[in-house]
Amino acid sequence: MDDADVEAAVEERRRWLDGQLQAAADRFHLTPAGETVNTYDMRSAGRPAHTTDGGEVWLRVVLEDPDYQPRCRWDGNVTASTIAGVPKPTVLDWADWDADDYASGRRLRGEIMSLAPGNAICQDSVLREDPCLPDEWWASLGSALTVLAKHPVPECDEYDTVGSMIGDVRDHFGVDLDPMVFDSVAWTTAHTDLHWGNLTGPQLCIVDWETWRRAPAGYDAATLYCASLLHAPTAQRVRTLFGSVLDAHSGRLALLAVIGRFLGLTSEDHLELEPLLFSLGKGLLYRL
Repeated sequence: MDDADVEAAVEERRRWLDGQLQAAADRFHLTPAGETVNTYDMRSAGRPAHTTDGGEVWLRVVLEDPDYQPRCRWDGNVTASTIAGVPKPTVLDWADWDADDYASGRRLRGEIMSLAPGNAICQDSVLREDPCLPDEWWASLGSALTVLAKHPVPECDEYDTVGSMIGDVRDHFGVDLDPMVFDSVAWTTAHTDLHWGNLTGPQLCIVDWETWRRAPAGYDAATLYCASLLHAPTAQRVRTLFGSVLDAHSGRLALLAVIGRFLGLTSEDHLELEPLLFSLGKGLLYRL
């Protein structure tokens, strides 16, 4: 498939998702407003909408994709409503339906959520410049991750975090980790995709809870740290804020897990990070 064919396929998918977004608005008796936002992979689309009484909400539709399972949980945004004390959108209503011939055999989900305050700090996941966030924002982030980590840890680990991490380290560093290094890991509840595109400012809100699950303590701080490496002052601020958890045994393993995940991604954002990630990963493996 040449570039023109790819562009045509992407545009077809965009138009189809727009149609599904309008169908969801009709289903929920909403009036779409504002611009549509598509994920980079055209798996979901969302936009602001007005309720019949003039309220403002966020309307989202997502297409079921087996390639994202079990990393992305179909019920992730909905089940995250059990997490209290963390600034995040609330799912107000949702519905599933079968896709049409374009994606026959797969489900669609429509979700109505409360609007997140402010704007995403980055349009992609990786930070390149000063986010200019107030001290109150950083304090709120520290508190939010502390509260989240104390939420009851999911018993099931469908993602097989340990197995995935061992495989990633072998693939990217040629090292076979001894499974015994995980025996003393502290497991906590984590968002697991805490990059700069999933954080709003200047008022903190954490969005996109599809992938929340159990993870080694420090996983969210490790994700944000790795996503900040291209802007050294912010990376240092993240490390200062979360140094105690990142320097612990579980935090070092969390960093290795995140590094392996980032190195497995193919976007240009992560290619820029590769030398820094490799250097950080080699240092962590030496300490282990």
